Amino acid sequence: MKKTILFTYFTLILSIPALVFGSNLPDLGAPDLKDYDSQTETSLGRAFSVALHEQYDLFYDATTLSYVRHIGNKITSQTGQARQFSFYIINDSEINAFAGPNGVIGIHTGLILAAKTEDELASVMAHEIAHVTQRHLSRTFEYQDNVSITSIASLIAAILVGSQDLSAGIATYMGGMGLNIQQQLKNSRIHENEADYFGIKYLEKAGYNPYAMSDFFGRLEKESQLNEYKPPEILLTHPVTEERLAKAKERAYQLSKIAPRTYHKKSLKLIQLRMQVLLGIKDFYGDKQLDKNEKCYLKNLESLQKASANKTSFDPQCLKEATRQYPNNKLYRLLSAQVEAYLNPDKSDKDFTYLAAIYPSDFSIPYLHALALVQNSKVDKAIALLKKATPKFHYQQLMYSELSKLYSQKQQPKYSYYYNALANYNIGNTAKALYLLKQAKHLEKNQNSLFFNKLIQLEQQIAYEQKIANQKLK
Repeated sequence: MKKTILFTYFTLILSIPALVFGSNLPDLGAPDLKDYDSQTETSLGRAFSVALHEQYDLFYDATTLSYVRHIGNKITSQTGQARQFSFYIINDSEINAFAGPNGVIGIHTGLILAAKTEDELASVMAHEIAHVTQRHLSRTFEYQDNVSITSIASLIAAILVGSQDLSAGIATYMGGMGLNIQQQLKNSRIHENEADYFGIKYLEKAGYNPYAMSDFFGRLEKESQLNEYKPPEILLTHPVTEERLAKAKERAYQLSKIAPRTYHKKSLKLIQLRMQVLLGIKDFYGDKQLDKNEKCYLKNLESLQKASANKTSFDPQCLKEATRQYPNNKLYRLLSAQVEAYLNPDKSDKDFTYLAAIYPSDFSIPYLHALALVQNSKVDKAIALLKKATPKFHYQQLMYSELSKLYSQKQQPKYSYYYNALANYNIGNTAKALYLLKQAKHLEKNQNSLFFNKLIQLEQQIAYEQKIANQKLK
């Protein structure tokens, strides 16, 4: 017996070997396909999110995540839709990005490093966001009763993120369905042009250069002509034609009748320097390509990353000078607060407190503040900070995971289980969350305690959501 599941998603780049598909896939943008219901979208999106977190190498640097999510939120705020998006970074050198079910969007580190300006990075994100808001590629997949949404989500993730061997693992378990889904992950030319059209609109309204989209794709196309072996993945599956570039430029001109210009370069360069250090990329930027403030940022970041850094290797004064020169650049301020916490533990709270006050929606500030407190053996204070701050944010996994680790260090496993359950619940892993809650309940002897009631309430909430989801999917 077969079931049908409908879902909508777009992939800007599919990391699929060119020999499998070539460039002449059929246009599957049939107008008679119907959108799936919101509960199905939510269920598939949660399963997709779990697959990303459990099966792939995510880049968890809080500063970089906050930066990418800020760009995404600026763009989505201009769509006129209340849809919730989630932005993650995949640790992969391919120039790649994708949008999965329920607005889960992944940006590869390779794409961030390939962008010359923040506007170029934003243009890719705006293009993907437009595919989601326009509900492109509604698809109907036939599957057997014994194939779950979790299995389908894992297969979609394998294709979108870039698994190179779909004959193994989940694809084998699902028989020929793997290739069937692969063949349907194709955007029509009409949808591509429409995503360009709306993406450029969102880009301009968010304050970015509307010409950045055509600039970025055009530059990649020119650079690929010099590559004897393989062009970027983005060009393999979404060829850039002169007609498409011309339309993108014309659309930008309609929205902004000014000469093409570049904004936001400074922040992107600092983020790329972070990646250079954290990913161990050698000489991504040469010394001659950096100004004195960028060299200052790099020097202090490298010192901070060393487990036993000598205090003389830091230069906090140059960070303060960079902050004065660029008072609106949060990255200099945040690194300065981290360095200050390392050098002067007793005076570091005021810097993080000030940053939290002027950037209340940035989860990375309390998270990094907590890490600094732990570094200075103030574990109880770090726990109190995270418990108070975490519920305010959409992205809670990193913060709850840190709480779980801290309670484990304090040898309080019942609380460690509880906060690990919350971390998993935040990314949609309800099965693991329920298991962890069960372990915490076994350790809590007082069934009349406030903590035990918290466990029961979360358990009931998850069970209720699962019941509603199962009813909708029948």
